[in-house]
Amino acid sequence: MPLRIAHIGAGEWSRFAHGPTLRRLAQEGVVSLESICDLQLDRAHQFRHLFHYRHATDNLHEMLAEARPDAIVCAIAPPATAGLVHSLLPLRVPLFIEKPPGISLDEAVSLASASASTGTLTFVAFNRRAIPSILRLKQWSADHPVHFGRVEMLRTGRLEPRFAIETGIHALDAIRFLMGDPVSMETRVHQSSACCDYSVRMEFENAATAELVLIPNSGLRRESYLLFSAGGAVEATLTPPYSSPLCHLGDSEWSGEKLIAQNPPTNDDLVDGGFIGEYRQFFRSLTEGKPSTCSLSDAARSMQLAEAVQNGFSGRLPPLPFR
Repeated sequence: MPLRIAHIGAGEWSRFAHGPTLRRLAQEGVVSLESICDLQLDRAHQFRHLFHYRHATDNLHEMLAEARPDAIVCAIAPPATAGLVHSLLPLRVPLFIEKPPGISLDEAVSLASASASTGTLTFVAFNRRAIPSILRLKQWSADHPVHFGRVEMLRTGRLEPRFAIETGIHALDAIRFLMGDPVSMETRVHQSSACCDYSVRMEFENAATAELVLIPNSGLRRESYLLFSAGGAVEATLTPPYSSPLCHLGDSEWSGEKLIAQNPPTNDDLVDGGFIGEYRQFFRSLTEGKPSTCSLSDAARSMQLAEAVQNGFSGRLPPLPFR
């Protein structure tokens, strides 16, 4: 039977990623799109017609009562995320939550503790973990001990003051996914006329290191991941909108100065962007009773790194106060 979906938030990102992905999964019979809820009722109705949901409403409680969902998608603005998720966790309905999990580490830790108390299955949408090229880097790292990693997140005209938390968190989460949790970090903040650039060096328990650069107004749009092991390396450059089409996209492997493998994008935006993959991971956990691969507890650790970068923190990372 298709999983019944109640969806909260019909904004720009839902239109770009969640709506198209869930519509395709509905066409495959994986889900049934029961209802879309948004504070702007007109926007909810537009979303309903665009992606073929059964109902549209601006009344959350009415929606949940009528939809009787197997899962709830929460895709709203970060300042409203913590309050909404706290109200939903006691229902014990599995939650798919757009990142970041709140606007601060305090909110992320509070959500992680609440989810542990209720036992609710949660999944935070860090889509890099489901991008095929990143998954191939992850597979490579299982056979090649990584001693150094490098990430570049380059954007143009991204002048928002909380860039490290609201967008840079993706790159930090991807480093955790590929190399594990760092134990310490050194952050340097470079103030330009309109925004801040960040350079970060992270140390890991196994003596590996990683460098990360976040430049919100670089004149170039590219997001790339590079891992080194003894005698070998792999690199992935993400597809649009994260990198310009002018970049060399996809992933490659080298050894002994030879190109061992090269994988171009699939040219399916929902696959290359990790959107289909992350939903499949979430639904697999839901239907098979397996632990979430990106729970609120896990996501809080990425928030810890993002807030540390935003604040220019350097030093040993303290343990987080939840189970």
